[in-house]
This record gives sequence, structure tokens and C-alpha cells, in this order.
Amino acid sequence: MYKSVKRTPRLDPWGLYYDGIENINKKKFDKAISIFDKLIIKFNPNSIIFRQRGCPCAACSPGNNLSKVQKYWLIKALGNRGVCFGYKKNYVEAINDFESVLNIDNKNIKSLHNIAHIKLISRDFYEAIEYLTKIISIDPENSKSYLKRALAFREIGENEKALKDFEYRDYLIKKQD
Repeated sequence: MYKSVKRTPRLDPWGLYYDGIENINKKKFDKAISIFDKLIIKFNPNSIIFRQRGCPCAACSPGNNLSKVQKYWLIKALGNRGVCFGYKKNYVEAINDFESVLNIDNKNIKSLHNIAHIKLISRDFYEAIEYLTKIISIDPENSKSYLKRALAFREIGENEKALKDFEYRDYLIKKQD
């Protein structure tokens, strides 16, 4: 006779992910956060992710110790949880999550853009410019970054730089047509 073994339910990452996205779409941000928390715990059991503002050396980055699967799911879960915190106007937590994504993938344009957006909302124009400039260095064809950076330049009185970014953004838009 076999013993009955109590099994813990498996976490289906895709099911959790889509449940989280569905809750974001329904504006049920607390529920979405709790779902993304489950994904983060599953793929980051030792809590080795921390904000990028730590050691700038890529070799020291704890994100480098993660498997490709862990990186994939943590980027999705942390990024979407950050979006939820942003909608709730909990900008510190949102930025922490986006910085954690950057710790895994320092060229993640979505997280850089989300941080820049929060910095613009918070009227921290100098830091917004810093993040937008990094996006432009990664993707020089990103017209949205030129627009946002132009607006930030205008807010700090750098009108010539703002005009240059507005004009280049217009050039990129026309080039796409």
C-alpha cells in the first residue's frame, strides 16, 4: 500500500502572470501586486535582487547569478508590480521595482522609461533627463524619449536643448512615415 503524499500546488507562471495583467486592466492593483509577489517569491527565493544604485560593476550584479528563466519572470513580475505601484502613486516602491529590473537587465527600456515618467510627474527634471538620455544612448530612434526629454529641458529653462530634441523627434516621426 502506498502512502499518500501531500503535494504543494505548483505555481503556473503564465497563469499567474495573466491573472496579474487582468487585475491591472480591471484597476485592481492590490490584487495584481499580490499575484506578482507570488511570481517574485517563486523565481527569487533568496531575495537577491536589489536596487541598481548599488555597485555599478556588472560583474558584482546579483542579477548575473540568475538563470535565464529566473531573469525572464522576474523582469515581467517586477516590472508589472512597479506599474501597479505607479498607478497607486507609491512612486518609491515603483522605482525600487524598476531599479530591480535594471539590476537584471540594465538596458531595459521599459523600466528606464517608467522611472523617467515618474521623475517627470515628481518634477525631478534633472533625473528624468538622466534616464531619458540613457534610453536615447541605447535606442537613438526612440522618439518618445526625445519628446519627454525636450519637455524636461523646457521645464528647467534649457530651451535650446528642448528645441533640438523637439526637432529631432519630429524628424524621427517623419522618417517613420
